Amino acid sequence: MKISDRPVRDTIPVNLIIGGAPVLVVGGGKVGERKTRGLLDCGASVELVCPDAVESLASLAGEGRIKWSRREFAAGDVKGRLCAYACTDDKHVNRAVLDACRAEGVLCCCADGNWADGDFTSPAVLHADGVSVAVSTNGRSCRSARDLKNEIASILADQCVEDELVVVGTSDAVLPSRRRAPFHLPPDERAKAAQLVRCVKGVREFMILNTCSRVEIVARCARGSGCAPLLERIAGFDSLSEGERFRFHGRDAFRHLARVVAGLESSLLGEYHVVSQFKDAVAEAERAGWCGARLKGDADEVMRVSRAVRHSVEDLLNVAEIDQVAVRYLSVHGGVDSESRVCIVGTGIVGTAVAVALAGRVGHVTRVYHRNRPGAIGSEALEPMERLREVLRESDVVVAAVDSAKPVITPDFADCVAGRDVTMVDLGIPRNIDVSFDDMGRGVTVADLDDLKLWHRVKSGVLAEIERRSDSVMALEFR
Repeated sequence: MKISDRPVRDTIPVNLIIGGAPVLVVGGGKVGERKTRGLLDCGASVELVCPDAVESLASLAGEGRIKWSRREFAAGDVKGRLCAYACTDDKHVNRAVLDACRAEGVLCCCADGNWADGDFTSPAVLHADGVSVAVSTNGRSCRSARDLKNEIASILADQCVEDELVVVGTSDAVLPSRRRAPFHLPPDERAKAAQLVRCVKGVREFMILNTCSRVEIVARCARGSGCAPLLERIAGFDSLSEGERFRFHGRDAFRHLARVVAGLESSLLGEYHVVSQFKDAVAEAERAGWCGARLKGDADEVMRVSRAVRHSVEDLLNVAEIDQVAVRYLSVHGGVDSESRVCIVGTGIVGTAVAVALAGRVGHVTRVYHRNRPGAIGSEALEPMERLREVLRESDVVVAAVDSAKPVITPDFADCVAGRDVTMVDLGIPRNIDVSFDDMGRGVTVADLDDLKLWHRVKSGVLAEIERRSDSVMALEFR
């Protein structure tokens, strides 16, 4: 019979309280053994009726745990029973058991094609740590019910293992933006990754923190389940070297997250956007059903501890916007002084802020605009984009801050700076200055956003004290 041709019956789950009630099992094969052992576990008084039985049933009879009548079934065997199981390999015998039960008003379960005419079925049952799980497909597929029961057993086994917080990811602190870009997960890609994470055995809850500077999977995993490598593979982090990604477990994972939310793992120390980004990631995980009470509790604790950490170092954080960092960097590495000639490509907020900061500090500033000519700041010159080549030839400092999908300073402009000492700062996302300029050498130096953020972090002058205070707060929290 095809599965599609099998009868289907609507049923209602019931936990039958058997106690020491008398129950009949007809049939001494493997099916009869399964039914008998389940009945014994519930305290039933079992009588087995069959000419022959498998060794294990014979042993139970020999131990006096069941009564074995070594003969063919007789209609009178069902009298006085709470219920009966017809488990032979002969459909006619099973039908005879069912008919006899009908006549005596005894509940009957048939383990063959007669099941649909019986009174109840035996679902695939799992008992674990005081929990009973019964799985039934209402007759569609016994194999599917059994497989699902085994899968649930595996899940329950995992739940008995203590779990731990796990974080895998990469960030601007270890991987440049142009190499980090392929690992970022916009909403649709996060949903696809989440479907795979759900399939990882041992992962109980998770969230995905995806910002312009980092991509991290934060999960609650069964301890010792080996989830981390699989999470890294799903996100593609396994293609990175050890120094380009990170992995944390337990307290180290919590410490990492608290520092992230406090702004201490950002290249721009103390940046605050990550707080709302972290909250958004938790909210997304809750809406999607990835995150439950345990991980939500972890997130709440991360927020609390991060506030304590940030409060302890607040007076040391010299939070700066990227244009301020760029000017500081140029003051050290660009040698900007009254003799410097600076080209600023871009007239937006960032480009204008750089121009304001440099006004009066350098010999000459030229701002290059694309469409709309802005008002001049101080004594700066304004030139259209068509004259970029001429301006570059006369400049020893170049700052690019244009909202463009591709570089505006392309390899075609290489001859404008080749062979000279020129400091170039790229403030665009994506890059405004083609990456080929990074390797020109011969006096040409290029710093992009990642370079500036890392430089600012290292050169802030207070990093050691920030680390000391942060560690002190963490030590108090984990006592």
